[in-house]
Amino acid sequence: MINIIGGGPIGCYSAALLSKNNEVTIYEENKEVGLPIACTGILSDTINEIISLKKDFVANKIHSARIYSPNKKIVKINFKKPNVIVFRNKFDQYFRDKALDNGARINYKTKLVGRNKVMNLETRKKKKIKSNKLIGADGPASKVSQIYGFGKRKYLIGVQALIKKKNDNFVDFYPHIGTYAWAVPESRNVLRVGVAAKNNTMKIFKSFSKKYTGKIIGWQGGLIPLHEPGLIATKKNVFLVGDAAAQIKNTTGGGLVPGLMAAEELKKAIDKNKDYDVLWKKRIGKSIWTHYFVRNIMNKFDSEDWNKLIEMFSNRKMKELLSKESRDKPIRILMKAFIHNPSILLFLRKLM
Repeated sequence: MINIIGGGPIGCYSAALLSKNNEVTIYEENKEVGLPIACTGILSDTINEIISLKKDFVANKIHSARIYSPNKKIVKINFKKPNVIVFRNKFDQYFRDKALDNGARINYKTKLVGRNKVMNLETRKKKKIKSNKLIGADGPASKVSQIYGFGKRKYLIGVQALIKKKNDNFVDFYPHIGTYAWAVPESRNVLRVGVAAKNNTMKIFKSFSKKYTGKIIGWQGGLIPLHEPGLIATKKNVFLVGDAAAQIKNTTGGGLVPGLMAAEELKKAIDKNKDYDVLWKKRIGKSIWTHYFVRNIMNKFDSEDWNKLIEMFSNRKMKELLSKESRDKPIRILMKAFIHNPSILLFLRKLM
């Protein structure tokens, strides 16, 4: 018996993969998969290496982005392959349906409250569960991680509003506001506008959102885990995957693509009795470490540093690099950026 705590996309994808050869039960604390929504829902074209995109959950396709510097310099990038904006509730439910089709079961309004113990949130009744394997796919504040002693996590706090506003279908990215800030078009008439920061997130958001005035039709928010190289995702027969394992890109907060990839490695580890930590680190470890490394440099940037960096990326070759390469493959971006403009190496001084 494999029990999965958390019915988000990573938990349900893990269930879909594992239930082909195992008895799998998902425990989800909310009344429905996909709620509440707490994600920008933007995916690079790398998602196509994992699943076939379905019209049902694709909200929009993005072909262009703008990066803003403190001195109001703007770098415009035209993607060779479009980024995809998904409806997170429908995206999550797609994976749930895959899991159920493959034989997995799901219990709603049920949360982990102790070692192999869950509680029904309606009746408040607790019961023991039998697990040959226990998987924590229960997000940034993972109960599995806490109960089974996987160590402390560091976080950003994200706040996002859905704003009714006509737009030109560009993603706007502000790497210098908060830890980073964004405006992502869900459609030509709705923007997902948000900020991630360690402190004072709402205060920063209120100031930032003045750039995008319009009627607020929804609020979303939550913790964004920060990846750290020393974190582990395996303890005997207990495994963490996705945000619960901080398998995330620290430069952008994106965790869907690396989390789905880690789920595929978890399936291999369990079905073939392999070391999960070795497998997922081989698949995505270098990539998310690179995001961790770059984020540590960027955390020490002042306005002048941001102005210099964004100016470097404004020339034709650098813009072409950003348009061609996926942010899910940051090593390729860095290596080619160093070749095109070796002076980028000067930013390494920030680590000294």
